[in-house]
Amino acid sequence: MALDGLTLRAIKTELEEKLIGGRLDKIYQPEENLLTLRFRQPGENIKLLLSANPQNPRIYITESNHDNPLRPPTFCMLLRKHLEHGRLRKIEQPDFERILKIHIDSKNKQGEIETKTLLIETMGRHSNIILIDNENQILDSIKRVTSDMSRHREILPGHEYQKPPKQGKINPLTINKDEFMKRIKSDIDKKVYRAIMENIRGISPLIAKELAYRAGLDKNDKIRKINNISLEKLWSEFKNLIKQIKAEEFEPNLIINNDKFEAYSITKLTSLSQYQPKQFNTTNKLLDYYFTNKIKLKKITDLKNSLKGVTSDNIDKAMKKYRRVKGQLQGAKNADKYRIKGELIKANIYRIEPGQTKLEATNYYSDDEETMNIQLDADLSPIENAQEYFEKYDKAKNSVDYLKNELRKAKNEVNYLKQVEVLVEQAESIEDLQEIKEELISEGYIKKQKSQKDSRKQKHKKSQPLKFKSSDGFDIRVGRNNRQNDKLVKYESSNQDFWLHAKDIPGAHVIIKNHTRDEIPQTSIEEAAHLAAYYSKGKNSSNVPVDYTLSKHVNKPKGAKPGMVYYENQQTLYVTPQKEIIKKMNQQ
Repeated sequence: MALDGLTLRAIKTELEEKLIGGRLDKIYQPEENLLTLRFRQPGENIKLLLSANPQNPRIYITESNHDNPLRPPTFCMLLRKHLEHGRLRKIEQPDFERILKIHIDSKNKQGEIETKTLLIETMGRHSNIILIDNENQILDSIKRVTSDMSRHREILPGHEYQKPPKQGKINPLTINKDEFMKRIKSDIDKKVYRAIMENIRGISPLIAKELAYRAGLDKNDKIRKINNISLEKLWSEFKNLIKQIKAEEFEPNLIINNDKFEAYSITKLTSLSQYQPKQFNTTNKLLDYYFTNKIKLKKITDLKNSLKGVTSDNIDKAMKKYRRVKGQLQGAKNADKYRIKGELIKANIYRIEPGQTKLEATNYYSDDEETMNIQLDADLSPIENAQEYFEKYDKAKNSVDYLKNELRKAKNEVNYLKQVEVLVEQAESIEDLQEIKEELISEGYIKKQKSQKDSRKQKHKKSQPLKFKSSDGFDIRVGRNNRQNDKLVKYESSNQDFWLHAKDIPGAHVIIKNHTRDEIPQTSIEEAAHLAAYYSKGKNSSNVPVDYTLSKHVNKPKGAKPGMVYYENQQTLYVTPQKEIIKKMNQQ
């Protein structure tokens, strides 16, 4: 969804109302292509966000906070030098382009008022934030553009600012009916919506499709198929939209479908009427909500994918180790064959000739007394060959205990990583995922990165266990990660509390707090079991077995990985997790 000229027009209108005359108090550059400007107005501070990020170029008033570096970047320092303590005088949107020009009056070294202009160009990968003086000279930009990078224009200090190349589109605020018809009809082989957006400035694909829908047209129909009556209808709908824009009658709304952002707009999207739109009082609030949540979701998705890759790779490694050790243990358990071969060599020593490489002997230790073929080393005597087999027997026998221990550790590691894998999949916030990442770092699965020079050490807000209340009024806690699981078991549960976990599958630890010291009703236990099943790998399964027992019967083995426990005196019940039951407990 692009920040088109229509949306930028709505932003400009609202910024003029809120910021004109405001004093620019603080300037920060939290990220490479991101600025925040704090304006002081009577009785309030207003924070303006500008971003030249290629994927999400944007400008709007924000309530979000950002971590700022200890040492401001060069461009930020330049802006502070020229703009800080200045007053915002005017905002322009030249020719309805995806550009806003913010004019700020500030004093120069001689104490004289000068006007500097901060431009933001929201044009995808060509997006930029540029500072120019009153003679149209570039002082600097957040992204410098050399001739090697663009043959159309350079954006460098000392160069004259040039507008982005024209695309041959017409300003929608000034176009008349004849121009509109001529433009649209000239692209006879183009789809309706493309003919609109490619001829009229500031119209995104979303709005072009919306106009086609309002006119009763199929957005994908070629212009050659559209008759004059339909084109008249298209012009009428376009004219109504522009009338709405000129009258500043904006209708900021966001279309959400199953927690997914489908579209946002400053006009009603009748083409998406099957969805209930989320309405906003201002376009600024719409964009702040949209981009804050979109970027947060992307960060969550990226971190999830990264952690999934780590757990998946290490599960594969742990499984390979488990299979290898299991094979070695099986071999060690079959070590008795070496002892038997040694005994048979001793029993048949009189039959073995010097230099003999094989002995066929009756296996008296077998019920069937079958013939056994025994390999001999021709360079060794019969007694030495027998001794070789006895040594192999002793070595294999002595390794059984070691291999059993290694097999147990490998199995525990697989179980631990599968537990982490489920917790990563079900994590709902950056805080949840960051704690899981820190856990994997401490366990050695992720290398700890050195802090960058002069960067501020990020302090991540600690997530807390999920809180629910049963229909009987009992508090229930659900761990979001293994550290929380350990904390719930070790520090936040008493002997009379109940502990639950999906049986034999990875999942969260669940605690029912017994504040009354009375017996916890079966209803509450069943509801908590729904939580244990829902926050486990069996989330989408039916009849998930859930073990429950008193917390005093749950223990953590010494040296065990986070979240790993053993328990006893448990009972098992079967539940099919239902989201409605979870929601009901969450609302109580």
